[in-house]
Amino acid sequence: MELIHVEDQGKWLALNDEVQIGELLYERDENTLTITFTEVEPYYRGNKIAEELVLAAIQLARDNALKVIPACSFAVTVFERYPDQRDVLAQ
Repeated sequence: MELIHVEDQGKWLALNDEVQIGELLYERDENTLTITFTEVEPYYRGNKIAEELVLAAIQLARDNALKVIPACSFAVTVFERYPDQRDVLAQ
């Protein structure tokens, strides 16, 4: 599996042999990155792919000194699972 950042479209893709199996959408402004949607194809669920997509978006925010707004319920779950990532949460 490979994660691809498509910055001009505000998304991360998870690819398996060049076939899209997951997607994370985000909106970005000068201070925040809002994760709006995360989905993985049903066949691939349970393999932490969505989690990896959210963690990639969190790292992008961290690298760009942005705060994260987890508007997607799965992004909230990832922050619950990884308390060490909460330093980038928007207040």
